[in-house]
Amino acid sequence: MVANTGLNRTLSMQALLDEITKELMLTGVDQGEGLVALPQTYPGGSSVVVRVRGSDDEFVVTDQGNGYLEAEHLGGTTIFARLAPQIAQFHGVEYDGSCFFAMRVNREWLANAILFIATASRKAVEQTAQRLGEERDHDLKQVFQTAMREFYGVRAVFDYEMRGRSLKQWHFDAAILTDQTPSLIELVSPSHISINSTIVKFGDIARLDDPIRRTVMLTNPGKTTSPDRALLSDSANIVVAFSTNFDTLAKAA
Repeated sequence: MVANTGLNRTLSMQALLDEITKELMLTGVDQGEGLVALPQTYPGGSSVVVRVRGSDDEFVVTDQGNGYLEAEHLGGTTIFARLAPQIAQFHGVEYDGSCFFAMRVNREWLANAILFIATASRKAVEQTAQRLGEERDHDLKQVFQTAMREFYGVRAVFDYEMRGRSLKQWHFDAAILTDQTPSLIELVSPSHISINSTIVKFGDIARLDDPIRRTVMLTNPGKTTSPDRALLSDSANIVVAFSTNFDTLAKAA
């Protein structure tokens, strides 16, 4: 009786796993060629879909150029073209200028080829989006520094260093120097790295004996969630959307 119970449980678990596997991956056939939608998504939210064609024991697997199209929607095809060959090589697949692909794939290697093509395509778009974000942040920082210099003159100092209560040396985007203590300013993007870094830095500064004014300027307030804003407000004196207008810049000091 015990043995039968264990067997039934094993069969039930296998059935459950088979059912979940079918839910995770969607498949279809288009003009005799297979389509596999994997449980991976591009930064824009669309699913990563791989096309399989061939017969018997030799197949061609490709991302159909979907990665390139996603990069095109981001406005990053030039960056994508630089990154894609290296990413393809790392994953053991090919890139022809528009598609990730693998040729003459045998049946035993087919599942791996599908996964590698999908992963390479997704990673290339993710890294493209990251590079674009870094370039935009750099451009915004240049605008920020120009506006601060015009408004505060020599009192505005950039890439400012200051020790917190922990004695750790922190770097801040800018500081406004006053007769007593500086006012610190940090440009914060919606990324968790930017948000968490600012919370930690400002939290350490807030523990100092002398009060230091701490200002967060959001580079993309529309994509910064309410919980993240609340966390930033706990460590900063003020959280504002970045702007070059007089009122916003005046709040920094």
